[in-house]
Amino acid sequence: MVLKLKYFFMGICLLICIGIAAQNNSRKIKETFSAKNYQLTIDEVNAVSASEIHFDSILYLKAYSQIKLDLLKEASSTLLTLQKINPTYYEAYFLKGLISAKKEKYPDAISNFNKVIEINPDHEKALYNLALAKGLIEDYAGAIKNLDKCVLLNPGYSMAFYNRGYWREVTEDYENAIKDYTKAIGIDSHYTEAYIALAYIYSKNGDKANACETLHKAQTEGIETVNDLLQNFCK
Repeated sequence: MVLKLKYFFMGICLLICIGIAAQNNSRKIKETFSAKNYQLTIDEVNAVSASEIHFDSILYLKAYSQIKLDLLKEASSTLLTLQKINPTYYEAYFLKGLISAKKEKYPDAISNFNKVIEINPDHEKALYNLALAKGLIEDYAGAIKNLDKCVLLNPGYSMAFYNRGYWREVTEDYENAIKDYTKAIGIDSHYTEAYIALAYIYSKNGDKANACETLHKAQTEGIETVNDLLQNFCK
């Protein structure tokens, strides 16, 4: 009886140790992904045992990393494995949308992002990428509407303000585009594209003073890519 109890407790301890190791690996992978080290994320997922693969975390991060590195065939394969583990995992549609967008299949991307939003209307990444896909098929009003919700959900989403500014600029709503680019810079003072876009609108509207002031601010923030523009346009 004592021997049986001994083996029972040894088994419990072993299971606990395995569980702790799995949690540590999962945490490490999430930290690597958060640091945007996508290749290392993939390598770390590949290094863990099959028993540690969780549909709602590790495989998702692996597929997302593969998409970021344009490994679309590999991402699709990972996604198939994820869906076999849990066919109802709605985030799979988000990954499918990203893959379709990378392949420039924007109607398919829109369909998949919409499936995510039907289940989770506040999924800001799906809303953001849906807006990009809509803009690229010239549904500018739809893109702006989705980005309206993005910035409402996350007032610190600099990329959403920048892209809303871009689509507003495309539709010649320069006043609001200026506001969005300015907001993006206010959130992220090193947002190079926002400075250049803002300066471009000012110059296009004949406001050279504000255009040059914007470029000088960018230079002050250490953004060297504006140096040529300053030399050629703001002498």
